[in-house]
Amino acid sequence: MSKEEVVLKIEQLMTTGVIAVRDSDTVSKADHEMRQADIRHLPVIDEGHRVVGILSNRDLARTLAAHHGTKRVGAVMTREVLTVRPETPAFRAAEVMRDRKLGSLPVVGEDGVLVGIVTETDFLGVAANALQGRSGASLIER
Repeated sequence: MSKEEVVLKIEQLMTTGVIAVRDSDTVSKADHEMRQADIRHLPVIDEGHRVVGILSNRDLARTLAAHHGTKRVGAVMTREVLTVRPETPAFRAAEVMRDRKLGSLPVVGEDGVLVGIVTETDFLGVAANALQGRSGASLIER
């Protein structure tokens, strides 16, 4: 097997059914969405579904602890968001997440539109499978 045949791409790991919010949504709404879906990161998108920010469960916890549930997502989100493309090698995204201490990376298409998200949990799944001696397609079984 050549090296290119075993290089996982983000499109093989990412979740495509992404829940996202708008910067005009309330923090309470974002908190509800996260709790319902049992997730820790919400991409924030504009009208064209392009990523304009990201909101973590930590951002929400800080804001809700200060009793600001009516605050807008745009006031507490991280605006400078690193993104990846579906064809990005997964190891490159993992390096970025490790080096920058990020829990997720939104995945965008050529037009900048949100198409998925990859999280540390996705990479832990691959690591767990590799540690069990699995290889190839079985590395990404969920």
